[in-house]
Amino acid sequence: MSDQYGSAKGHAMKSWRISVRISGMRRILTYENELDYDSIYDWLRGKMRFPRSIVAALRSGEQDYRVNGKKPVLWQPLPAGSRIQIILEDRKSSPFAPVNLPLNIIYEDEDILLIDKPAGMPSHPSMNHQKDTLANAVLYYYQKQGIPFVFRIANRLDMDTSGLVAVSKNSLAAARVKQMIDKRQIHREYLCIVEGSFSADSSLAKRDFVKMRYDADGQMIGGRIWAPISRREGSVLERRVNASDGQTALTDFEIVQEGAKYSLLRVWLGTGRTHQIRVHMNYLGHPLPADYLYHPVYQDISRQPLHSAKLRFPHPVSGRQMCFESRLPADMRHLLDNFHS
Repeated sequence: MSDQYGSAKGHAMKSWRISVRISGMRRILTYENELDYDSIYDWLRGKMRFPRSIVAALRSGEQDYRVNGKKPVLWQPLPAGSRIQIILEDRKSSPFAPVNLPLNIIYEDEDILLIDKPAGMPSHPSMNHQKDTLANAVLYYYQKQGIPFVFRIANRLDMDTSGLVAVSKNSLAAARVKQMIDKRQIHREYLCIVEGSFSADSSLAKRDFVKMRYDADGQMIGGRIWAPISRREGSVLERRVNASDGQTALTDFEIVQEGAKYSLLRVWLGTGRTHQIRVHMNYLGHPLPADYLYHPVYQDISRQPLHSAKLRFPHPVSGRQMCFESRLPADMRHLLDNFHS
């Protein structure tokens, strides 16, 4: 399998070409370089911006490379016209049990896998969930193809959160995705249902770390929360807003629908703190119903109505823009249909 990606978007002059060959989980990226570089290392890190972890693996021999069919040291000069091969391989799978579970794959290529995760499925195995997770399902999917697979999730969702999850299929994609997360280049959009009406809540404008937004007619349309978050003392899981020693957390939201009992919000994350949306909404006084940690009221729905609705990011290898969307699941639609007024 091969794919011609061409030069990275935004470069003024094309200085390399790339082809990709896949065999199982062995990935060979072949570059034809058209400019001189002081060293192979400078080309890897400076021009191609290979992640530090990948370059370290090439240096140590954990992963492999060739330049014009040979393996020179990375500090050797790289002349124009060189043919560089980067050889990346996962030799064994993650140590989880492959299990035949439903898997809703919405996109797949050589580098990434996009899945629409149902509520109730953990992302990763734990003490109490060893054979019912997304990781188990993905490993089974590749085991059927005879392919070893290391499970590398990009945006881990809580068990009761539904929606889009991105999985990196190789070490290069995983390292580049980590870079994008660190640089906040991955746009994550959620839909959530919270208790109560915002426009009827006069206390919101007085809260610390909160700025509400209004339209030209003075109607409340959304807001921003920057309340710091920390682990609650004595708890492994629970988080709380903590101004004294919490970590920076930024959440923007827009009011999509508003009712007396429930409101639907569109939410964007500026940071990725554990339980960030749930903690911030609880802090506002508008918690998610059926949130077993922060508001365990199960009158109208059996799980927290939080859905990963949209992911937008540059492809980790080609750089082209990718955008994926997932519609609101049935239980959240039912909640709105029955209680929106």
